[in-house]
Amino acid sequence: MDAPAAWARGRLPEGDGRVVSLDVNGAALDCVVPTGDGEPEGATAFGLLAASLSSCTAMSVRTFLQRHDVEACDVEVDVALEAGHPPTVHRRVGLVADLDQDLRTQLAAVVDSTPVTVLLQDALVIVTRLDVGPEPRG
Repeated sequence: MDAPAAWARGRLPEGDGRVVSLDVNGAALDCVVPTGDGEPEGATAFGLLAASLSSCTAMSVRTFLQRHDVEACDVEVDVALEAGHPPTVHRRVGLVADLDQDLRTQLAAVVDSTPVTVLLQDALVIVTRLDVGPEPRG
């Protein structure tokens, strides 16, 4: 078997069973089970899923900008999951860049074809909004 591209191990220690200790490709973090009464204190399984889509999208956008010699800028990707059948993911990609219509169209295609997007798109509805524009004058 080839080496995995990514791996994770979860360990649920004795106790109340609300915190799973994770090892993700050698990085340690905890994942908490929400209690259902408000925001959990820490990452949840669904939060990690949102983080995966957010980080993959941001890295793909950065690669696209570099490939097209667009000046470096902050890339911000917000992801929110909404329960339902099927569940819906709302993704907002924001960056301050002066892109012509052709590059905007290409960027939208890149965002819709990131590896994590492709992996999830058969199980979730992913609604994406691109907020791309030149720096506001003021």
